[in-house]
Amino acid sequence: MKKILFIAPRLPYPPISGYNLKNYWLLQILSKHYIVHLVCITDEHVPSDFHNWAEKIGITYKLFPKKRIDFYVKSAKFIFNKLPIQVNYYSFPDVKEYVDSIYEEYDLIYVVLARAAQYALGKPRPKIVDMADSLAINYNNAKEKTNSKFWKTVYLVEAKRMLHYENLCISNFDKALFFNMEERNSFNQPTKTEWIPHGVNESLFTYEKQNEKYKNWVTFLGKMDYQPNIDAVLWFVANVLPHLDRNLTFGIVGAYPTKKIKSLEKKYKNVVVTGFVEDPYEIVRSSLCVVAPMQTGGGIQNKVLESMALGTINIVSSLAAKPIAARNTEEFLVIDDPVDIALTINDIYKNPEKYVHIKEKSREYIKANFTWSIYERKIIDVIKSVVGD
Repeated sequence: MKKILFIAPRLPYPPISGYNLKNYWLLQILSKHYIVHLVCITDEHVPSDFHNWAEKIGITYKLFPKKRIDFYVKSAKFIFNKLPIQVNYYSFPDVKEYVDSIYEEYDLIYVVLARAAQYALGKPRPKIVDMADSLAINYNNAKEKTNSKFWKTVYLVEAKRMLHYENLCISNFDKALFFNMEERNSFNQPTKTEWIPHGVNESLFTYEKQNEKYKNWVTFLGKMDYQPNIDAVLWFVANVLPHLDRNLTFGIVGAYPTKKIKSLEKKYKNVVVTGFVEDPYEIVRSSLCVVAPMQTGGGIQNKVLESMALGTINIVSSLAAKPIAARNTEEFLVIDDPVDIALTINDIYKNPEKYVHIKEKSREYIKANFTWSIYERKIIDVIKSVVGD
């Protein structure tokens, strides 16, 4: 059985964010076909369940716990070199030394995100970099739309540096994987890049649990310390909420809400911030509709895929809609104008029968195009193309 050295800049567990969710499933898939050793940098507390999960799926691992200050010190080096801030941020000599000492034992080096590619660059082994989405493209878009002056400055610096670095990665790795077809095509290197969309847990197709208390909720689902999610929620509150029917509640569902997000429910009577919820799908499935008014960020929004799989009405921005490529008014609703979003939500509230078809068709669309079974077949085919059977 072939061996994979899997290098990740963050823990893949617990699966409560888009990054975690994808790599949680990816490692489970790879462990079925290969011997996998995970090398992971983390500034998070490592939950005991992580060790149980790793043992259950049969992977070995070497964790490099770091303090937050360690990352900040490393990132400051961007002043003295031309590397992206985040590449500096994740650059640690002990990690490099460890990878250098073991990589020859493995048939494939699989790197998650360009920020960790430094540990495989130049090594004479088959290599895959899982780019997810192009940070250069997304930072270039985000710098114009984010409300945060800090992030606007970061995006301005990073966009140019990341574009150069992502091209370097594509040139030096055997394959670079994207889950956004447009972004993959923008690099114009079809033999070196692959499009592999993410999936959803297939149990969501049969999930039917509902709760009446959420029937008038307009729900946003997502990890709430992630800047694009913060931008989306703040945009919705400022531009859409004032036009919503008074009987509707805007529910912000997701772990780690920032102080600014938490403060919203004090300012607005019809806003609820739940924080972490053991079963967010009950809220999503019960809601009047789900919104993903993404203004920044990129790639496939896992929260949209999951919401569609649950058979809900999803109202998404053009930015969130593109990678999913479903049909507007059939499987979801694509609306960018805030007043039009509010008018549509109010109409769903008053005339729900007009939108029943979306609930049915959204579920079928995800079932046909975005499952982890489909993802598994595609990712294994790519790996075989690099290292053989």
